[in-house]
Amino acid sequence: MPLLVLKLYALINNPTHDLILVSVDASALCATLMVLLGTYTRLGLDELSTVTKSTWNRMVGICCYAGSIGFLTLLLVDLSHAYSEVEYSTIVFAFFFIWPAYGVVAIGSAFFRQGPAGAQYPTNLALTKDVAYAGLDIFSKAVFAWHTSSAVFGKSVLAS
Repeated sequence: MPLLVLKLYALINNPTHDLILVSVDASALCATLMVLLGTYTRLGLDELSTVTKSTWNRMVGICCYAGSIGFLTLLLVDLSHAYSEVEYSTIVFAFFFIWPAYGVVAIGSAFFRQGPAGAQYPTNLALTKDVAYAGLDIFSKAVFAWHTSSAVFGKSVLAS
């Protein structure tokens, strides 16, 4: 994710752009922290499952998710501000404004895992989550490839 953020800023090709996060490196750090906080809750606390039912773990997990959402929001605001003066920015906005949907899937799966103590992992949850992530990946990667190829070849396809 941090390398992707660096790539997005490099595609702007404007070293003098006014960033909310001050520098591109700060944006990459923001992306790193966002991923680490989300990963800790998802993997370290097992999506706040019934295994980690203690109040302390639950509060830490909720705070990590909230921090991750805060960093994502800050990053999206900074990227949209940086791309606001770029001609034909619609396609790149479509690429990074889909990112919150990944968080919705992660938080939704954590919500659906809650149940009585000793309950099994819901059978269809893993499949549903994988299908949702795959759909998001297909959309976002295709849009990013479209944007990158338009920038590299200097061709505007559908005002991209």
